[in-house]
Amino acid sequence: MERQLSLLEDAGDSIARHLWDGSQALAHHIDQTLSLQSQHTLPLLEYVLLQAAYRRLNAIELGCGCGTVGISVAQAIPDCDILLTDLDEVTELVEANIERCNAAMSSKVRFQALNWLEPLPQNLESRKNDLIIVSECTYNTDTLEPLVGILVSLIVRSPKAVICVCTKTRHESEAVFFDLMKNAGLIEEGSMRLPLPGEPGHGYSDSATDVGLHLFHGKDHRLSLSPRNQSEDQIPKVKVTKRCKSR
Repeated sequence: MERQLSLLEDAGDSIARHLWDGSQALAHHIDQTLSLQSQHTLPLLEYVLLQAAYRRLNAIELGCGCGTVGISVAQAIPDCDILLTDLDEVTELVEANIERCNAAMSSKVRFQALNWLEPLPQNLESRKNDLIIVSECTYNTDTLEPLVGILVSLIVRSPKAVICVCTKTRHESEAVFFDLMKNAGLIEEGSMRLPLPGEPGHGYSDSATDVGLHLFHGKDHRLSLSPRNQSEDQIPKVKVTKRCKSR
């Protein structure tokens, strides 16, 4: 059975409150992975999502905008804790979307303003995350260094965490993000392309038909990937069985 996601957006001048293509594509891909309907996914992302069946998932989304991805996860996974973050200007919109959220049993989702140019707030200093979501945040190259700095700070505090980056490339200068991640010691585990929703050319400025999905982790991740302290090679492979879609 397909889950529905109902969101408000502000199509005015503030692009932070727009509904972005890449966020929709990532939310759909995560939902398909959780329902075992995705024919192609990244094994590490699949593992992080499906382990939520026996272990609480703690996730944080940076630059959440309307809250598309984080709210979608909260609706799909029971007993998860989702923290949405962005600048103050999206507070009213995100909180309205949280009110509309039909969260899964025992799951909670909340918003907190976060400026990447400022030190981590105290509650984030002590928070442990399994998944760090970054969707459609690389278009402004002026903010890439602060973004990578925040990611490093979060990984230091949560060495088991996986960083999930989804981006629709709009100009070549965005490629510096991957150089910054590498120089910061964050390792790219894998990548794939996700199809965009809707018709090609009907979006925010170009005729792109897909977005990039990239997974990163810190240097200590492989030693602590499993909640049972197994190495990556010892982790049981998840057997994926195709299910018929019901409407």
